[in-house]
Amino acid sequence: MRWLESVNLATNRLDGELPASLSSCPLLRVISLRNNSLSGEIAIDFNLLPKLNTFDIGTNNLSGVIPPGIAVCTELRTLNLARNKLVGEIPESFKELRSLSYLSLTGNGFTNLASALQVLQHLPNLTSLVLTRNFRGGETMPVDGISGFKSMQVLVLANCLLKGVIPPWLQSLGSLNVLDISWNNLNGNIPPWLGKLDNLFYIDLSNNSFSGELPMSFTQMRSLISTKGSSERSPTEDLPLFIKRNSTGKGLQYNQVSSFPPSLILSNNLLVGPILSSFGYLVKLHVLDLSWNNFSGPIPDDLSNMSSLEVLNLAHNNLSGTIPSSLTKLNFLSKFDVSYNNLTGDIPTGGQFSTFAPEDFDGNPTLCLRNSSCAEKDSSLGAAHSKKSKAALVGLGLGTAVGVLLFLFCAYVIVSRIVHSRMQERNPKAVANAEDSESNSCLVLLFQNNKEFSIEDILKSTNNFDQAYIVGCGGFGLVYKSTLPDGRRVAIKRLSGDYSQIEREFQAEVETLSRAQHENLVLLQGYCKVGNDRLLIYSYMENGSLDYWLHERADSGMLLDWQKRLRIAQGSARGLAYLHMSCDPHILHRDIKSSNILLDENFEAHLADFGLARLICAYETHVTTDVVGTLGYIPPEYGQSPVATYKGDIYSFGIVLLELLTGRRPVDMCRPKGTRDVVSWVLQMKEEGRETEVFHPSIHHKDNESQLMRILDIACLCVTAAPKSRPTSQQLVAWLDNIAEC
Repeated sequence: MRWLESVNLATNRLDGELPASLSSCPLLRVISLRNNSLSGEIAIDFNLLPKLNTFDIGTNNLSGVIPPGIAVCTELRTLNLARNKLVGEIPESFKELRSLSYLSLTGNGFTNLASALQVLQHLPNLTSLVLTRNFRGGETMPVDGISGFKSMQVLVLANCLLKGVIPPWLQSLGSLNVLDISWNNLNGNIPPWLGKLDNLFYIDLSNNSFSGELPMSFTQMRSLISTKGSSERSPTEDLPLFIKRNSTGKGLQYNQVSSFPPSLILSNNLLVGPILSSFGYLVKLHVLDLSWNNFSGPIPDDLSNMSSLEVLNLAHNNLSGTIPSSLTKLNFLSKFDVSYNNLTGDIPTGGQFSTFAPEDFDGNPTLCLRNSSCAEKDSSLGAAHSKKSKAALVGLGLGTAVGVLLFLFCAYVIVSRIVHSRMQERNPKAVANAEDSESNSCLVLLFQNNKEFSIEDILKSTNNFDQAYIVGCGGFGLVYKSTLPDGRRVAIKRLSGDYSQIEREFQAEVETLSRAQHENLVLLQGYCKVGNDRLLIYSYMENGSLDYWLHERADSGMLLDWQKRLRIAQGSARGLAYLHMSCDPHILHRDIKSSNILLDENFEAHLADFGLARLICAYETHVTTDVVGTLGYIPPEYGQSPVATYKGDIYSFGIVLLELLTGRRPVDMCRPKGTRDVVSWVLQMKEEGRETEVFHPSIHHKDNESQLMRILDIACLCVTAAPKSRPTSQQLVAWLDNIAEC
């Protein structure tokens, strides 16, 4: 035990007290016991742990106060005491922790924020300070007496119920990247100097009582304006932190750090005035949330210049005018909400607007779907499903003639169906090939058998596309779980948009994709067109996405062991090699990522959404020259040329390999600046000869270290900056199979 250097027992359902025997290990550098059920006080003699570098006991049931003796650990860099039952004040002795870089005290019962900040300002290397859900006794945000924190990059004082104003000492934090003071009782105007902090890219001021107009400086933030005319970031450039809200929406969790975008979150305040058109300059901004304020005036057309925008929430304001059709150019937009305003005119169609739910536009009485009455907001699916609704509208318009017309219409439908049924019995192919028949537009074409289902079968199996059946939401549309009449479980991807002018080409592309048959692909089983909607029917994968198992489940380390991860890498590579080399014609995937690798009941990997970017983008003129893929997985050369390549797919696959090895998303803000994205971090660790430290602790053992190292080398080849130096998909299969056999 005396030679022990690291104790990592995180997420192991441990209970009882912290073992005092840890003090008998003078060489200990790392103690990680987070996410267990440990209780009692922190009864460790830190005087006997002079080399301690990391002390992580977050998410337990520990109580009492922080022992002042911890300050003797002058080499301590990471201290995580979050989500326990600790109380009292920050010890004065903390001034001695001059190496401390990361401190999280989230979710405890600490008091006296002023004293805490006065102590912690003396730590010259402190870069991340997270104090969420403390100081909740009605304390006031300190406005003076603070002059340190010159190295601070992440400052979080969320959900502390603090009173007062934004303190002026924040303007001296020139290195600040992330500021979160949401869920407090702060008020007053937002000071203009806040938008002038050069490195600030994540601001969350939501759920306070800030008033007045938004400063113009917020539209001129240097970290969010591209000076090169491109919103693409290089893979070694620092990317932002995303902080997930907990299930109640109150407070924040910092245990999951993801590759999510720079953000301005100003919702639930009392802000007034117009939405500034100069927001359009923020081409690096990915989240803009101005909901639940009192903004007025039109939605500026210039917002369409925010080419990286993923979330635009303008709900519950007093906005007027129309929704600019130019917003359809925002190719990465996945959430859009303008509900409960005073908007008028048509809802734009095309682009990402085909994926937004009707409730995103609720509360605007004179807002309407294009080419339809504002009073009638039926979807094209609903209209195609029932001609009776059209008859009812005609009847209302004709008054007393409704009975006669409805009778004649129903009689016509009954007779037509009888005739149509008899025609099918005599010549089913002729009826099925009648391109102008509306019945044909509602026929479900299943590629691999002769069974026919109607749109009514699909609607019934999803309860008319009820939200309860949604199992996924991606850039191309919503995905619903369905059980077909023959008992087959499928996933239905619903695409919206007007493809009527190129229907032959579109269906030909779909049929081409359906011919891609491999055990490591999510098979495209069927297709249906109805109105302006297109339904793609895929095999259903019981265990969801690799992204979920790697990043969303706290027990993923135990459930997704190394052998499963290696098999997932092998299967994904085989699927990719088939698309690149064996499929006729060859297919570029264009959007490889962990959320597009789905797992069946045996955890076998299946590539999903292959070729879908090409299928959609080829017929959407506003994206034909834009980069396709997902931020964080896009290869660097796509910033100079919009042409997708096989080697671009290999780069994205390399990112997935790094996720499997490290357990990290493409970005991890808990690391020091310059090592936040997984590529630059791994390459730096390799250069320093510390590659064994990048592996996730749950999979790193002496008996598999050789395999891990070899696959790490493969991943680094995949993500090399020079496309020509990357391997082919066939080489990947051969290498991975060879490693698995060793």
